[in-house]
Amino acid sequence: MNALQIAYEGCPLCGSESTLLGAANCTKHGLWHSALPDTLEWMRCSACNHVHTRHYWSEAGLAEVFRNAHANQLAGGTASPDAKRATWVPVVEKVIRALGGYQVCFAGSSPVWVDVGCGDGTLTMTAADYGFAAVGLDARQETVSRIRQLGFRAEQGDFMKMKFEGQLDVLSMMDVLEHIPYPRDALRKAAQLLRPGGVIVISLPDLTCSSWKVMDAAKANPYWIEIEHHHNFSRQRLVALLKECGFDIADFSVPHRYKAQMEIYAVRV
Repeated sequence: MNALQIAYEGCPLCGSESTLLGAANCTKHGLWHSALPDTLEWMRCSACNHVHTRHYWSEAGLAEVFRNAHANQLAGGTASPDAKRATWVPVVEKVIRALGGYQVCFAGSSPVWVDVGCGDGTLTMTAADYGFAAVGLDARQETVSRIRQLGFRAEQGDFMKMKFEGQLDVLSMMDVLEHIPYPRDALRKAAQLLRPGGVIVISLPDLTCSSWKVMDAAKANPYWIEIEHHHNFSRQRLVALLKECGFDIADFSVPHRYKAQMEIYAVRV
């Protein structure tokens, strides 16, 4: 451990003791540089079986990690904007169905959608195209600036520290929850922010899915060296956590944006 990292005292989900699962050399990760530790140690909780890193990033560590950004985390670029938008259309339409149908976007006032960890902003923009009052939230100022330059709403900040006015209709955490040191706290905050009947949609890797197992067997699983991630969730553990935090599961999907992903839609009780 160094000034960039803080050790978990126990499982970040249930507080129980965790034991070492293994270690991975992360120097081949695209954002790794010499100021960062070169090894990720992974732990497994003895009680709930959750898999997490031994440490999480301190504020200084996050600043070091965020010193650079992936090209795919910035708005614009060379990819076709319509092709990128098309990847998010199924997500927006599933959210609309979970809210009760297409009329929600034509009811006189636009439902509020906050996209946490908005990256290149394409989901935020697609939600706006459907009539949502969509706001992107990201830790990287460069990311936010690019989205604003295109005329869309975006804010820079830490979700756990941000304050929001009024209740939200939709909250999306696409490939975000695995980055947050204490996911239970994040989901409890999400439950407080969303109105009853509001929808949360989460996507992240599923360590129990078939493609994860194939990558592990081939010793070619990129998630073990993912320096931005603190967690590898199973579907069972994520569903249990959502229910514990006040959500009912509404839908499940297998997206194709990244490897071994799952996508869960849940309604605030």
